Amino acid sequence: MAWNWFKNDGSIAGFLYFFALLAWGIYFISILGGSLLFIADIFIGDLHFLELPARIYIYDFGEIITNSDTANIFNSSILETNASFEDIELQNKWSYYLASIMTIGLDGIILYGLTLLGRILRSLRREEPWNNQNSKNLKIIGYLMLLAVPYKYGIGWLSYLMINQIQLPESISLFWPPIAWELGLAGLAVLLVAFIFEEGTRLYEEQKLTV
Repeated sequence: MAWNWFKNDGSIAGFLYFFALLAWGIYFISILGGSLLFIADIFIGDLHFLELPARIYIYDFGEIITNSDTANIFNSSILETNASFEDIELQNKWSYYLASIMTIGLDGIILYGLTLLGRILRSLRREEPWNNQNSKNLKIIGYLMLLAVPYKYGIGWLSYLMINQIQLPESISLFWPPIAWELGLAGLAVLLVAFIFEEGTRLYEEQKLTV
């Protein structure tokens, strides 16, 4: 249904709305799958299906990657990846469970943001951009992006504490989690656009009353 609708809509808003719906579906499946795996992990025990973010420093790629030509493509020795804890006996399981719940919750925040974005794009497709609901939705998206900065940092620290329990090779050291400054700046930019929308809506309403 969404695909047939998309084929008949050549507007940029329609194009973006289609991909917003697609992203919404992907995150919905991710939340559903992650929740099922998390429940299975609790009841079956010690499976640790979910992967958590990790930031590592590799001193010598040659010790890890046998192909030296492949090692030369890396411009930095700091890698951000996801760590799996399958078949690993964790000392503090509460940190893994809390980080897993927060990771699923982060997908939920993104899903909610995509829902609001879809509503905005739908109003743009209908050529009805100037309304108070659009500015409210943009504000919520901006605040969610700002909230995601410390939220993601908290997940990173829980993952950091867990990986510290594992004996890493001598050529690898664990770095503290990064702060997603770019996400925070993007959130401020969205808030700025929201206030512009709010002012534009006010002027539009005044113009309608004048006419």
